Amino acid sequence: MRPGLPARRDRLAHRVLNQIRPTGLIHAPTKSRVLESALLLALLTKEGLAPDDAELARRYLKTTLDVDPPDPLQCAFGRAALGEAVAGSQTVQQALSRFEHFSSARKLLTFQTLLAELGAAEYPRDVPAAAFQASHQPSWLRLQLSALKVMTAPSIVTHADWTCLEPALRPGPAWQGCQLARLVGLLALRRSPTHRQAVRETLVRVASEQLPGGGLPFITGLDVFATAIAGKALARITPGNPRLMRMADGLAAQQNPDGGFGYTVAVTQSDVDDTSYSIEFLRAVASTRHAEAILAAEEYLLAQRNADGGFPTFWRGAPSEVAMTAGAVNALAPNPAHHDAVERGVGFIVNAGQIIERSWSRNATNVIFRTNLACATLPSDAPATLRLAARAARRDSWRYLVGTQAADGGWGHERGDASDPISTAYAVIALTDAPDHTASLHRALDYLITHQQPDGGYLSRPDQAGPRPLLYNTPALADISVLLALSAHGG
Repeated sequence: MRPGLPARRDRLAHRVLNQIRPTGLIHAPTKSRVLESALLLALLTKEGLAPDDAELARRYLKTTLDVDPPDPLQCAFGRAALGEAVAGSQTVQQALSRFEHFSSARKLLTFQTLLAELGAAEYPRDVPAAAFQASHQPSWLRLQLSALKVMTAPSIVTHADWTCLEPALRPGPAWQGCQLARLVGLLALRRSPTHRQAVRETLVRVASEQLPGGGLPFITGLDVFATAIAGKALARITPGNPRLMRMADGLAAQQNPDGGFGYTVAVTQSDVDDTSYSIEFLRAVASTRHAEAILAAEEYLLAQRNADGGFPTFWRGAPSEVAMTAGAVNALAPNPAHHDAVERGVGFIVNAGQIIERSWSRNATNVIFRTNLACATLPSDAPATLRLAARAARRDSWRYLVGTQAADGGWGHERGDASDPISTAYAVIALTDAPDHTASLHRALDYLITHQQPDGGYLSRPDQAGPRPLLYNTPALADISVLLALSAHGG
């Protein structure tokens, strides 16, 4: 037991409990980001609307670029929106050169097109129609692909594409909680005389949603995601706390008709990640009260499973992902009826042969802790070869963590990065039951102890990415990630 750890853990738990809203959910808003703020400024400038709001966005961009600049790609967007010269196409190529992912080509098309809209790049030419196909894609990406088609290949745009763009005009909060999708949709819709007036009216509403400081976020928040993870941690630390049932009720109320969960309130696009965490929390505190919700969520997960035994993020048929598969395995494993899915999921993980996958989380330790837990779920009657491979995968992950631990006891997103609490918290979870690595675990826990803020919380470099690989910041996740780690360790 590390000196003072239980008291610090309980203090953090108290802080997280106090963030529960009357709805039962934890409010986890996302901070402003340069990309969306630049697109808003560009739209307001093009349309000559809301000059005061445009000036707020301009000030946000100038201040952020001077004081706390993000990645080079977002800096290019910010400077282009401010009217500065930018080598847009080159910046996009460089930004994605290290991003090895099945979505890389789509990201290249997206960012180059948007920079062209800001006058900082040439529009992509001769884009094949297949590039705009939206099968196996989430609803907001289908909207964005239709928008890209309007902007780069107008000759093949159909009535269905214009219809797909119309959610960007809906009154109220951003459709599916995604400001980026709404802004991209408006950039395309303004090209249509039929929709131009509606675009202008919508833009005035969007401008009124600027956060203090003048910026816009990528998404409105991660209330469902944060509640599920925090609830899982709190169930271990404060079992029986009546507020846990309020959280469970609030979370269950967000379940979509297909049985899955989206990332925040009113998001009807379910995904494997949020559904997996939600199952774990609901099972921990309300297995009887919300038995039907758990069963429906499990059925949703099984319906997304690919033929290779792995799980994608959104739709069956999209490429399976290691972290998503691990999350689904961890959610399904406690139910003996799903042992076949668990075995095949672990088989996909070990056959993937990769310790690191930077996807929705940009650090290496996220996928490591999730796959480590998944590999430990195999039932005793699983094939011996699979159990051996799973144990070997865990050992490899522990060796990687020990070999990349920084001198201060923490981890960053990748080797050589400055340590941060979120990355370190994930490593702690993976190392908690690692034999022969107690010294590394203790150094990591000491890092978390020394980085707790006077108010009991944590400040961290964000790890969530969207569109991948661009980071966005949901500050509540720093507290919640560390709490999950300390709940796994147990003090």
